[in-house]
Amino acid sequence: MTKPKRTHPLGLLLHIAHSIKDYWYLLILLISLYKQPVWFALGWVLVIIAILVWPIIRWATLSYRVTPQAVEINSGVFVRHHEHIPYARIQTVQRKQWFFLAPFKLEEVSIETASHDDNKPEARLAAVPTTLADQIDHYRQGTPATETATTETVRAAPNPDATETTASPEQPAVEIPAAAHYRINNRTLFKFAVTSTGFIPLLLILLALYNKIPRSWTDTLISDATHLALIILVAGALVVILIAWVGAFLWTYLRYYHFDVTLQGDQLKTAKGFFQRNTITAPLRRIQAIRIKQNVFRQWLHIQTVQVLLASKAASEDDDDDLVILPAVPQAQLYDVAPDFLGWLPDHTPDLGDLNVADRRKWYLVRNALLVALVPVAIATWFWPHLWWLFALVLVLAYFQGLFAARQTGGHLMTPTMLALQTGHVWTKETYYLPAEMIQSMRLEQSVWMKRKQLMHLIVNVRHGNKNQSIELRYLRAEQAQRIYDWYLHTV
Repeated sequence: MTKPKRTHPLGLLLHIAHSIKDYWYLLILLISLYKQPVWFALGWVLVIIAILVWPIIRWATLSYRVTPQAVEINSGVFVRHHEHIPYARIQTVQRKQWFFLAPFKLEEVSIETASHDDNKPEARLAAVPTTLADQIDHYRQGTPATETATTETVRAAPNPDATETTASPEQPAVEIPAAAHYRINNRTLFKFAVTSTGFIPLLLILLALYNKIPRSWTDTLISDATHLALIILVAGALVVILIAWVGAFLWTYLRYYHFDVTLQGDQLKTAKGFFQRNTITAPLRRIQAIRIKQNVFRQWLHIQTVQVLLASKAASEDDDDDLVILPAVPQAQLYDVAPDFLGWLPDHTPDLGDLNVADRRKWYLVRNALLVALVPVAIATWFWPHLWWLFALVLVLAYFQGLFAARQTGGHLMTPTMLALQTGHVWTKETYYLPAEMIQSMRLEQSVWMKRKQLMHLIVNVRHGNKNQSIELRYLRAEQAQRIYDWYLHTV
């Protein structure tokens, strides 16, 4: 019987880092108390306990054991916890290897099941041997425990008098041949990083920081260059946008550096990252839906992103909290590459014209987008009338966003058990492939006004982590929506 083991002492660094992430507000509180010596000293004690002492205690009281039947975790300081996680219940196994752990062949392993908490996995093992996750994956593949134990015993202990019959987690597991493999090339990764919309939140952060600059500095700068005010304003805006764009580019490029996806047996495995190598393994049977995304910039470059929706938060650091399996694949090659990993997908670009918003119906989406933007624009114009031109630009963008959404709306019953839906949301085209068995619910909505015009909204719900993913096609013809609803009723 394998004895419980402790994680490597280097795991303390990861425990401390997680504590800093959880209790960062204590550092801000400490800074605010620097003028009160007594409270400042007490604050230091609290910070040291939270980010140093407590992680050490948690590390010292945690142990783990991997058997052919399950992963067992012992933890807890004041109340001891024993978790028994059978392999059949595991949703995803996530591996993170920071650069300072690589020389020691260590990594952080997180295990999630369908019952995990929103904010953390069932088990997180910091700084364990890289062979541990391989052993867990090996058992998850369904290899009989007796076969594994015999193989490992012969390999590790040829002595016939040996009594150990359980595979050791430190020993390498038998590698299952890859059924499919894909690695992104640098040119495609560059396009993917260049077209990231991550610069938008970074731009908002930079604008917020600008408001923290002392007003005397900005007033002095403007007064010294009054004759160049417009040039400085435009140049400053371009510099801020450039900084945000470069930051988003580097963030995306380093996160998806050397992206690999492999299909081994019934397991999808993705690996990516420069400073931290992040590996996620998820079984195909746990996939709830497939999403193919393409923002407006990537439409110009003809590249698309393929994601899978999981009943797990393992991909919480990926795009939209979904597991990215193909971050950037040329549009012409998508249905040649992706079906090797996801058998649900067709081998050609589908025609989604069965469910569309054409004719006058597209103006309903344009109208809605304008109405959403009109109220805040009117309020902002009242308070800052000199920026009317900027607020007018918002209305123009809202108009084209509504038109974009209408043009991207589509859907089609691919097979008797497969539905494809397409939406246009925030300048991003999203195509979903939904097996009937994975659809949690379907709903039709029709107002009194829509009833007179024979229109309906179709809403399809699938599981997304511990939450719900709602896919809505608006202003369909009633007979179109009803046909899909009737199909769903006959499949449940």
